[in-house]
Amino acid sequence: MNNIRCAIYARYSSDLQKPASIEDQIRRCREFAARQGWAVMEEFIRVDTAKSGGSILNRDGLQSLVAAARMRPLPFNKLLIDDTSRLARDIPDAIRTIDILKYHGVHICSVTQGIDTIDKSARQMAAFNAIIDETYSAALADKVHRGQEGRVRAGMISGGRCFGYENVPIEDPSRPAKYGRNAVSGVRLAIAPAQAAVVKRIFEMYASGLSLATIAKTLNAEGIECPRKASNRKLQGWATTSIREMLRNEKYRGVSVWNRTRKARNPETGRKISQDRAAADAIRIPVPEWRIVSEELWASIQARHAYVGQRHSAKRLGGHARAKRSYLFSGLLKCGICGAHMNIVAGSGKRAYVKYGCPSYRNRGTCSNSVMIRADRLESQLVSSLRRRLLAPKYIAVIERGLKQAVRELETLSRKANSKTELEKLKRRSAELDSQLSRLADAIAASGHSDVLLKRLEAVEMERDQIEALLSTRVETRPVTNELRDLKPWIVEQVAFLDDALKQKPELARAVLQRLVGQLVLTPTQTEESDLLQVTGNIQFFTGKSALQVVARDGIEPPTPAFSGLRSTS
Repeated sequence: MNNIRCAIYARYSSDLQKPASIEDQIRRCREFAARQGWAVMEEFIRVDTAKSGGSILNRDGLQSLVAAARMRPLPFNKLLIDDTSRLARDIPDAIRTIDILKYHGVHICSVTQGIDTIDKSARQMAAFNAIIDETYSAALADKVHRGQEGRVRAGMISGGRCFGYENVPIEDPSRPAKYGRNAVSGVRLAIAPAQAAVVKRIFEMYASGLSLATIAKTLNAEGIECPRKASNRKLQGWATTSIREMLRNEKYRGVSVWNRTRKARNPETGRKISQDRAAADAIRIPVPEWRIVSEELWASIQARHAYVGQRHSAKRLGGHARAKRSYLFSGLLKCGICGAHMNIVAGSGKRAYVKYGCPSYRNRGTCSNSVMIRADRLESQLVSSLRRRLLAPKYIAVIERGLKQAVRELETLSRKANSKTELEKLKRRSAELDSQLSRLADAIAASGHSDVLLKRLEAVEMERDQIEALLSTRVETRPVTNELRDLKPWIVEQVAFLDDALKQKPELARAVLQRLVGQLVLTPTQTEESDLLQVTGNIQFFTGKSALQVVARDGIEPPTPAFSGLRSTS
């Protein structure tokens, strides 16, 4: 027994336990190991905080222990847990984890239940306890759901806040709580007069024909506090999305709607997502004291929703849903004034020139950046600048040297692949890699997502693909290095068609730009001639300079190579 080396795993769920539970679990495991005379490996004590037991996915602490169990020499041969529910509350997850660790020579011991997987009957006992743990979890969820339904039917809320109301806790005098206060049995909504006036005004503005963007700009211009402050923007304010949801919220007509969605765990990712329930499952409870807008005003809003939806439906647009278009710089541009991601804000007219712009200006009025630039013009000017840079003599020389070096390396690999000795080595190595891939795939399928395993899998696949490429292209070759004396004309010809190459596969090109450039910041600057956008960020990739100015005049055709409209500054 003295050669038992223990790892410890502890977990607490944010719904059921407190962070102090972690310390208690580890303490009990330490005390158990001391009584048995086992050694605790301090470097292999892992915890998962605020993680549900419904899935082992996304539990980094447990996954790291499973990965460590595959190491040789084995760093530990016993995993201590407080009880089986800390491992998993899902039967397949619990059994699979036990089997994986046992296969690699690690046994799990539940210190409070006395279950050790080294015993013959332990697997059945672990399965039985897993059934209890899963049943408890499901029963608890049902109990919480019933409790929420009872509160909703009593005119209370099940959680969250809503603009226009204040949350008022309902205390139960028969249930004393801490600090001399009574326990809270529920929360009711009370109308907040100032916010309610804003809600009613928004409904009236939309009913009068104003657009969502106009409403947002008006409220932001008047400095009216918005419902939710975004943390990723320098400037806060009302947004069209929040106003749209507000116009559909039945609370404002005095109706509580509950049970429209449910939380379901994705078995592939382990994450919970919201799913719509059947329409018949939704519960609607009249709560007259919640009403802020009249029924007539509510009905007019829904009628306009239906009209706008029909006008902009796929059938109205020709019977087909509009195809999603991909743009080279989507996701790479930021507004230099407010920090918002610049996106396509216009382009539905007859000429259909899609344009980048700041959504904070366009939809909220919280930014002063009114300059828009056509997507094709921005792409053309940036790519033209990159093309001119690549055509500079020093970069042509760099490209030429790189190509010749690549050809020499291919020749060396080809000679190795064509020799008998190397051929046999490559075949043996390929077989070894295939075996490794099979084991890695089985391990990932059994234990779920693991960054360590996925990185190893990627490296093995890359090496195997390189070897397979050498074996499949084993042909008689002749040296060609001496024939590559002057590649400059060919390189110039390829760079001249850079625009076409990038446009053929915009998703791939955008991914490469994201890696090399990161983000570009567009800040408006005005001159007597035209509106300009100063481009900063990692613009050196395009120009070799610290900044670049692109012409943003409306209505002109994209610049030609003879006149790109670019103005760069050092």
